[in-house]
Amino acid sequence: MDSNIIVLLTIFFFLESVLSYCPAADHWSGWWGYDGYASGPSSWGDHNEDWVICKTGKNQSPIDIKPQALLYDPQLQPFKLETASVSGTFRNNKRDLTLLVNNISPAVNFTAGPLSYTYRLYQIKLHFGRENVSGSEHHIDGKAFAGEIQFMAYNSDLYANHSVAQVSPRGVAILAVFISHLPVDKLLPKSLDHYMTYAGSLTQPSCRETVTWIILNKPMYISSKQLTDLRRIPYQEWRDSNARPIMPLNRRTIRTNINFGKRTRLCSMEVSKRYVANPDVGLR
Repeated sequence: MDSNIIVLLTIFFFLESVLSYCPAADHWSGWWGYDGYASGPSSWGDHNEDWVICKTGKNQSPIDIKPQALLYDPQLQPFKLETASVSGTFRNNKRDLTLLVNNISPAVNFTAGPLSYTYRLYQIKLHFGRENVSGSEHHIDGKAFAGEIQFMAYNSDLYANHSVAQVSPRGVAILAVFISHLPVDKLLPKSLDHYMTYAGSLTQPSCRETVTWIILNKPMYISSKQLTDLRRIPYQEWRDSNARPIMPLNRRTIRTNINFGKRTRLCSMEVSKRYVANPDVGLR
């Protein structure tokens, strides 16, 4: 895998940005947050009519991915990411840490995999916890990772910008990468070939259900010191983590191109064909 863009962004995010915090105006209107009864995730859909879907939606994210419930889809091709060097603005809005990609930068496009359109990267969002046992928004078999990086892209084939795409069908694709840690510095998984995918939503208000999620099979690694540096960034107004709680799956299918074969009871969309002679042939 040509991971120049990922390596560049990861180095920027973890080794430079955390050392150069610059306060900015709160981009998000309203009162919402991750702690407290009145402003926490359970109340996001109560007080703003544009956010009702946060409470009533049936395709909300994040979710807990149960390995035994994955559906193997042999038609899912490897996910493709066009690499380029990008510039952007690092923002701490007190609820998350986000790199806003500069519009004049060369386009970084997501294609193939479960996607029918071309999606252009517009921001990178980081979720993490105060402790290593929590922080990622998505869980695997009930367990969270230390954090999750979300590479957010909008459908540039159909929509002019991400603001329009976020409220439109097939508007957004998010590549999610789990964060784990080791005592040595490593970067991203070597391959984007294997992943899980499902139809979901934005994980912050307005919680629009316009997202195709692509979750890589393997995590990236950062050092304990890098995680500590992230946790020390000032003006982060949440107690435990800035991850939205797990939402119900509601009969949605989570597809994967990871073929576990006979090692598990994984469901499959593979078609088994065989031909046998009709016993009636030649008797008429």
